[in-house]
Amino acid sequence: MSRTPALAALAAIAAIALSACGSGTEVPAASSRAQAAPATVLERPQGTIVSANSTARLGTVVVDGLGFTLYRFDGDSARPPAATCDGECAETWLPVLATDPMRIDGIDKKAVGTVERPGGEVQLTIGGWPVYRHSGEAPGATDGHGADGTWFAVTPKGGKAEAS
Repeated sequence: MSRTPALAALAAIAAIALSACGSGTEVPAASSRAQAAPATVLERPQGTIVSANSTARLGTVVVDGLGFTLYRFDGDSARPPAATCDGECAETWLPVLATDPMRIDGIDKKAVGTVERPGGEVQLTIGGWPVYRHSGEAPGATDGHGADGTWFAVTPKGGKAEAS
């Protein structure tokens, strides 16, 4: 019995498999419903975008350009505006920096301002209150509301959102 035909067939299969791996081209499995969809990566838009957003739990609150709820901190002040959340605090409560171009939707432009942070960055204010985004939240979530009795979703006028 000769092994030559079996070895030739094995070599041909290996060559086909290797050429498919080395091509660098992916063939989409359009007919396969079991294949996972690619992960969606949210890219932060240029500049600062804030808008009013209606929620079932808190009424109308301010969100950023990706839909993250914005918060105000009772440890800060509005008159005059002062941002005191720094260091470890600012790792959990991310300051919303004011950058151009600025787009405001559903918020009185007179209520929107800025304050210089301790490190020199310029932070966005609503109604004089510096605003932050909670690092552990998904877009649309309001879980940070009421945290430590000092963090509250901010309304378009700078007030504390109230549970309905």
